[in-house]
Amino acid sequence: PNGIYGPRTPAFLTYGSYPCFLTRGKGSHIWDVDGNEYIDYMCSFGTNIIGLCNEEVDGAAIEQMKNGDCFTLPGNRWNELAEAMVNQIHGQDWVVFAKNGSDVTTYATTIARAYTGKNKIILAEGAYHGSHYWCTHSSFGIPAEYNAHILYFHYNDMEELKRIIADNSGQLAGIMLTPHHHPATADQQMPAPGFYRELREICDREGMLMMIDDIRCGFRLHENGSHVYYNADPDLICFGKAMANGYPISAMTGKELYKATAQGAFFTGTHYFSGVPMAAALATMKVIVRDGIVDYVNEMGLKLKQGMVEQAAAAGLNISYTGPPSIPFMRFEGDKDFSVNRYFCGEAAKRGIFLHPHHNWFLSGAHTEEDIKKTLEVTEKCFDLTKKAFFE
Repeated sequence: PNGIYGPRTPAFLTYGSYPCFLTRGKGSHIWDVDGNEYIDYMCSFGTNIIGLCNEEVDGAAIEQMKNGDCFTLPGNRWNELAEAMVNQIHGQDWVVFAKNGSDVTTYATTIARAYTGKNKIILAEGAYHGSHYWCTHSSFGIPAEYNAHILYFHYNDMEELKRIIADNSGQLAGIMLTPHHHPATADQQMPAPGFYRELREICDREGMLMMIDDIRCGFRLHENGSHVYYNADPDLICFGKAMANGYPISAMTGKELYKATAQGAFFTGTHYFSGVPMAAALATMKVIVRDGIVDYVNEMGLKLKQGMVEQAAAAGLNISYTGPPSIPFMRFEGDKDFSVNRYFCGEAAKRGIFLHPHHNWFLSGAHTEEDIKKTLEVTEKCFDLTKKAFFE
């Protein structure tokens, strides 16, 4: 249906300026079916944290594959990865594994509801927590009852959040947030000073759980979890994407207090137990810590940000460049329908730089200073083209 469904559809990019299919990737570079090469700042929507076709990660996966992937019972990688996750993720005591982010965000709400005996979940308006019926932005074919217990507030608006909590006191199971607010087609927002401290106090007072969806940010802001970067103290944390450098796995960690409740939950899937992605995750997490990947991707991201901000200013263009350096998003001020951004990013794609006009970008440990230099050469040209096309 639709040729390519979901956010990878060409309709979500600049139609005609981007390829529809890719054939291979290496490091921070990707190649399309016509042989065109791109420096990729989507990093496979965030899964590529240390580089495509990383020999150490792929080697670990291949070694496990020789012994088998999906068994009748869990493989020995299961316990190894569980121990590694609990040791690495600060303040968390147990873990479960799945495949996609939606699997574990849904599971987190299940644990929150079972533990509290309440049904209502609070989300930030515009936040993305997966494609399952309770959280998807689409209403197509979905009965309204699936969203009956979901409440929304505007991120960082603590007074609105307090009103919602007061209006629903005694009915709230928890609140789920991304570490910072990173909606599509909008500026990213950092948590206000004291936001997570006050939220922790509210959750404790109301008897509701704080859940962090760290699937997109995970392992780009802090190797021990993005909650450490933002000084948050969540009860449950969801991971995925970068944790295995693109191999299909997700995870949810939790505090000891909720383990007994989790033991009563039915949570399974045929491929949740696959050993190959677990071997890849073990290798990936090792590289992230050993090679200082978090610091490196932020360093490269800062070089990209500084260069693009200076170029825009020199061209007399007003841009908004938001988010941490390793997970940035850029748009043009006043560009309400993103037509300017689509033009800019489309022109960059034609010149071998893969940026996204509607979604935040990503930096990886494979991006080099030469990549940044070449990218800035292209973006300088694209700012000039954009000015001539829209502002002269």
